[in-house]
Amino acid sequence: MLSIRIIPLLLLSVWLSSTTIQARSNLPDFTSLVTEVAPAVVNISATRESRQRSRRSMLDDLFGRGNSGQEEDYRPQQSAEGSGFIISADGYVLTNRHVVFQADEVIVRIPDGREYKAEVIGEDAGTDVALLKIEADEKLPVLQAGNSEQLKVGEWVLGFGAPFGFDQTVTAGIVSAKRRTLGAEQYVPFIQTDVAINPGNSGGPLVSMDGKVVGINSQILSRSGGYIGLSFAIPIEVALHVADQFKKYDGQVKRGYLGVQYQDVTYDLAKAFDLDRVEGALLVMVEKGDAADEAGLRSGDIILKFDGKTIRRAGELPFIVGMIEPGSKVPVDYVREGERKRVNLVVGERPDPNQVAASTSEPDQSLLGLVVEDLDEETKRQIDAEGIEVTSIIRGPAARAGIRRGDIILAIGNRTVSSVSQFNELVEDLPRDERIPVLVLRPPGRQLYMSLYIPE
Repeated sequence: MLSIRIIPLLLLSVWLSSTTIQARSNLPDFTSLVTEVAPAVVNISATRESRQRSRRSMLDDLFGRGNSGQEEDYRPQQSAEGSGFIISADGYVLTNRHVVFQADEVIVRIPDGREYKAEVIGEDAGTDVALLKIEADEKLPVLQAGNSEQLKVGEWVLGFGAPFGFDQTVTAGIVSAKRRTLGAEQYVPFIQTDVAINPGNSGGPLVSMDGKVVGINSQILSRSGGYIGLSFAIPIEVALHVADQFKKYDGQVKRGYLGVQYQDVTYDLAKAFDLDRVEGALLVMVEKGDAADEAGLRSGDIILKFDGKTIRRAGELPFIVGMIEPGSKVPVDYVREGERKRVNLVVGERPDPNQVAASTSEPDQSLLGLVVEDLDEETKRQIDAEGIEVTSIIRGPAARAGIRRGDIILAIGNRTVSSVSQFNELVEDLPRDERIPVLVLRPPGRQLYMSLYIPE
């Protein structure tokens, strides 16, 4: 009886071993791909001269003692550590804007250890893309651009970068989804993956199995600040378009503009508008005199296609429009009162890029991990106070402090907040590696302090 029991276990062990070997043989081998890609991946260190308030001055403010007379001091602060990759042999490098934001000095280190001082050619708040230029004595290794639109959900991809400063780190995963939108009026149809991305990976390339870069690793969604399986990359087509704009318009980006507000089409709305499927962008407001108005579009129209590209969700409209050169004439397919129509529309130019950047709360989105908006006058009267509303929490110090979407920030660092622009200025001057008090009003009317910590 003993031998009868042993033989099946041995057979099972042999079968499991052979199955494991077969499963391993079916997994992709990344070694040659890493060898091909790694030489073009770089580390980026950015520093900026930051005004630091003394602890004594902060305590004086906290306890109402007035100015202690101690002057604020200036000292170099480590602003960011990130990654990037070389896109041309003469030294152009792509990375994330938040890696080099407001940096006084940017150093790029290539894999052989050589370091170069980089020039920031341009930074774009709408896409979080930055273009750098380094001057080397020889031609540099380059990453070739792929086609992110051809990526398939479930396809293997690799992430390269320097998480927590560990340079030349490679992680693997699959494409989890495509064309993700992470907030209103943004210009990036993110590639979602489960590639492990952590602080320091920002700006590094996302590479397909053919060795071509398909995206820039940019964000993670996390309650802890670390990787939990949700990573987002900027499609390479978007990044290269922005880079070309930087070169063409002296560091600026000219972005297409319609002048509309919109919402998603729900199942019930699709039935009401006699649509075959739930898709499109329902226009809820058309600004008088802007591109959409000039083309004859109006509130209640549903845009189904723009320049031949299908609008599956309303959030896709801004980045499709934004990629089109202002002044271009494009076809627009839409539904009005159940009837399908087409119009040729001349794309406008996004007005006042600085104002757009402020309205999307650029510094605090990248630094604190939130998006804020000014309060309307009615809300100010209701709460009898000044402040700004948190409209989105992405990741970072704000989320770790316990700030939520819908909170109204009344004060930060013991300074009253009255507008988004003032909030941005206060955030830029906040000391790093210290705890900062933040006073919020949480509906329906509870005030509470949060402890905000911004690492160096």
